[in-house]
Amino acid sequence: MLCFIFLGGCGKNEAQVTISGNDSKKEENGSTRMYKDVTGREVEIPVNPKRVVTTQYLDAMLALGVKPIGAPTHVLDNDYLGDLQDGVKDLGSPFSIEKVLELAPDLIISADQEEVEQLSKIAPTVVIPWLYGDVFTQLNEVGNILGKEKEADAWIVKLDEKASEGRKKIVNKISKDEVVSIFMTYGKDTLRLYGARNIGHVFYRSLELTPPAYIQEKLKTDPKFEEFVYDDISMEKLPEFLGDRIVMLSFEQETKEAGGMLNQIEQSALWKNVDAIKNNQVYYIEEDPWFTYAPIAIEKSLDQAIELLSK
Repeated sequence: MLCFIFLGGCGKNEAQVTISGNDSKKEENGSTRMYKDVTGREVEIPVNPKRVVTTQYLDAMLALGVKPIGAPTHVLDNDYLGDLQDGVKDLGSPFSIEKVLELAPDLIISADQEEVEQLSKIAPTVVIPWLYGDVFTQLNEVGNILGKEKEADAWIVKLDEKASEGRKKIVNKISKDEVVSIFMTYGKDTLRLYGARNIGHVFYRSLELTPPAYIQEKLKTDPKFEEFVYDDISMEKLPEFLGDRIVMLSFEQETKEAGGMLNQIEQSALWKNVDAIKNNQVYYIEEDPWFTYAPIAIEKSLDQAIELLSK
């Protein structure tokens, strides 16, 4: 997804504790412990890591109150994080092995198994593949690695409470019978229909709105939200997936300009005759924070969605 598309402390007195969420075991030996990551690799990692580099999970770490010492440009280049990311070294994009080496990390959290060979020569490297579970599964795994399991659980409870309050605010504004479709335009020829991961998480999972029948069928075979993120569709197919309400994210300014995909859609006869257009039920959202599938981004997106839909 562009990686978004592009793309534990175990108890100090316990010798061995099974980690919730996977079958890893923590075996404390002085200042290190053995950890089995979700790819099945056994890695000896610090019990209390102090200098962590991540190639993807900046947002999740910050949500847990841990600031990494370095991260690639593509995860730092998000305004929604504000000053939370101050002081995190930019490793470039793609990240520079030399810059990682200069930082002398004691732990690296990666999202790509292909990075491990190089990174593990610098420091113990744990992998959480980008399509491993959903945003909550990833947050819990980061929490397990950093000894922040309780913080991860508390964060998820907080978001669930906010989502519950949001559903109460919009209950009289949008009915369960209304279908909500989520699209993203990119460049001059890309139109995407989203499911319940990434952009769709807030609308379909947090706020429990109704997706098009096509998306409902997709989700039946993807209960862990690991496989289906979006489908690319042609503009001619757009009418088949239009709901009573439409959420539209335009990725990059180019898509809004003459010849861009969003511009093409808005100038088409089919778009001008859509009921959602006539009823003023089209919601335009921005890539920041919506395009990032990570805890803090999800929370900020939820705030925006509640505001949009409760008007």
